[in-house]
Amino acid sequence: MVVEVKDSKQVNECIAKNRLVLVAFLNSFKTLDKNYVLKILSIIEEESAPTIYTALYVKPCNSKNDSTILLNLYLNGTCIFSQEGLFGHLENDLMVLKRGIKEVLKNRMIQVKFVRKG
Repeated sequence: MVVEVKDSKQVNECIAKNRLVLVAFLNSFKTLDKNYVLKILSIIEEESAPTIYTALYVKPCNSKNDSTILLNLYLNGTCIFSQEGLFGHLENDLMVLKRGIKEVLKNRMIQVKFVRKG
């Protein structure tokens, strides 16, 4: 289940408490994209084995220009993968994200499998 964190302190706690965490940082001006990002995170968490813990942080923002969606993967508290932006097409976004996660983890001798349920 995707956790929605309220502030940067909670983000840091999520990262510290879990071995493998995917955090989506969403600008408050992009809240229309929130459901889409939640869906992507839910699928990644559900299909990953071993499970990747997921979290969403809608960060306060002062500028409409800072409208990027940022996805960071943390391993033992260290960011090892970062993706800026999404295509807006679910299958493409999932394919690219899964491939990036697999490759970066493979380089660290960690195997993750994405298995579709049902």
